[in-house]
Amino acid sequence: MPLPGQEPAPTVLVVDYDADLTAVFRDVIEQEGFRVVTAPDSDRAFELLESGETPCLILLDLTLPARDLEKFRRRQLALPRIAQIPVVGFSDITGEEREARRLALSFVLRNPVNLHQVLETVAHYCSDPDHIDFSPRESSTIG
Repeated sequence: MPLPGQEPAPTVLVVDYDADLTAVFRDVIEQEGFRVVTAPDSDRAFELLESGETPCLILLDLTLPARDLEKFRRRQLALPRIAQIPVVGFSDITGEEREARRLALSFVLRNPVNLHQVLETVAHYCSDPDHIDFSPRESSTIG
């Protein structure tokens, strides 16, 4: 919790059904001064976003069912308040670049996830003001 007059720490949303990996992400990212919220699936993640959470980054497990990933991204991109939040996928599945393009992701981290790379990614999107832009997109399509 921030001190009076201090801005709250930027928030990272981690979407993954693997509670152990989520706990590792939370511990490592929070040690760097960020706040972490987690969701075990895309529906719960969207509920958090609808409730007012505005993370600087969403880390999204690409092994979640494709239909759920697509539904989540369509819903996210349709809401101007959250459409510009960068989404970084992580996966050990071959063809993740194709999936990243299809889902209009900002980047994909390959499993096994290197925690140093995760922290660099969080810093890139959450610490660099040039990469935090919550203005509405003109158009986005997932196809």
